[in-house]
Amino acid sequence: MSTRDGSKLRPEGIVTRRAWLAGSITLGGAALAACGPAAPAGSGTGSEASRSKAPATIHLGERAGTEEQAFDNRLPVFKERFPYITVVRDVITGDMIAALQTMAVSGTLPDNAHSYTGGNEYHTFSVTGAFREIDSLIARDKVDLKQWFPEMIDIMRIDGKLHGLPFKGQILGGGFFFNLSLFEKRGLQPPTDSWTLDDLAKAAQLLTERSGSDTVQWGYAVQTWGGENFNAHLRHWGGDTYSKDGKKATLDSPQVLEALQWYEMMFTKERIMHPLDNAANDFYEGKIAMIGRTYFNFKTGILTNAGNKFKWDSMMMPRHPKTGKRGGMFAGDAHSITRDSKAVDAAFELLKWITDKEFGVQLALQTKGSTTPGGRPDVYADERILNHPQYPKQTQLAQLNSVKEIKEPFSAPANFRAADIARVRDPATTKITTGEAKAEPGYLRELNNQLQAIMELPRPT
Repeated sequence: MSTRDGSKLRPEGIVTRRAWLAGSITLGGAALAACGPAAPAGSGTGSEASRSKAPATIHLGERAGTEEQAFDNRLPVFKERFPYITVVRDVITGDMIAALQTMAVSGTLPDNAHSYTGGNEYHTFSVTGAFREIDSLIARDKVDLKQWFPEMIDIMRIDGKLHGLPFKGQILGGGFFFNLSLFEKRGLQPPTDSWTLDDLAKAAQLLTERSGSDTVQWGYAVQTWGGENFNAHLRHWGGDTYSKDGKKATLDSPQVLEALQWYEMMFTKERIMHPLDNAANDFYEGKIAMIGRTYFNFKTGILTNAGNKFKWDSMMMPRHPKTGKRGGMFAGDAHSITRDSKAVDAAFELLKWITDKEFGVQLALQTKGSTTPGGRPDVYADERILNHPQYPKQTQLAQLNSVKEIKEPFSAPANFRAADIARVRDPATTKITTGEAKAEPGYLRELNNQLQAIMELPRPT
């Protein structure tokens, strides 16, 4: 029997909530984690009898306030279906990845853990052994992987093996939101699906207002820039940080140069684009007419922070006038069983439950936290999401169409050192948006050489 009841040291930023889903147990009681021997991962023949049904308590790593409503709705139903499994929700505040990294070192990982694919966090946990391989469990239970977006399954395969299932899936930076009230005030027609980046730039010129040397209203802004989202920007022009095999840095390509010169024009030459800092908050305040390269769950922030200050809507990002591309990149979140789990069969039942259709729908129906849907086509197409009472119908349709239309594949370094790449690339490219550096071939060539040196390092161990 193993115990993880808070008497062990936990990393700073962790608050453990004992949400016992059966019986009434006080916080001072010891957490019975995985009592009795657990079947080894992948044991069994595929029959019900092959799975351990011994009473088990498993710990679920949960981001504070982000998926809380979905867990509140679906975990009681899980308890009805699996009365012998008790789920304890370990709420992680602050940086979830940093907290999980600390727990991995100390051997105190929860049974089930949430991670991201866009920045290679899932990949790093997997190749360093923190997440279990689950292919044998998938085969044993005859899990149909076609339930999830094939793009997410492909992203999550490492050397042909899976170490988790898709929890969420989306087009990074695929959204484009606009303040309809500001368009009406200026007497302009709102954006349409036929818009290109040229239309966006023209509208941004008309909607930018200055008072002396101060800009009091900005035409355009972006919600995202660096990290996992940076390639979403470059894809408009057909650019990328990496080659298709992830072994070569390509930030010195003509496509990337053209992309960054466009942003240089918008940010520093025409001065019609809001600085990167505080862009979301200024959109909520009605000081920005359009904000692009957003997540579609940006709509939740508008409801929470803008309320009824102005009318708004959204669509997919406008196309590039020459390439026809909208930019964006497919990625999402994963859920996995960790190396530290002593109740693998129970943890796998929970993993399947929180990646199923109904849980994915409940994620999208949340009224606070993240409303990114589950990583499945049947979730995005669910009528409850398409007819959500709080959001414009066009916004919901654009969210659905984004995963159908924007076929921009996931991109990452082959050695899974995306975080190391971002620490060098992002400050350097941000300087172009502030005028501290120029989008010139020499500047990008020098930066690309630095990235290539990182890409030649081995995978994390």
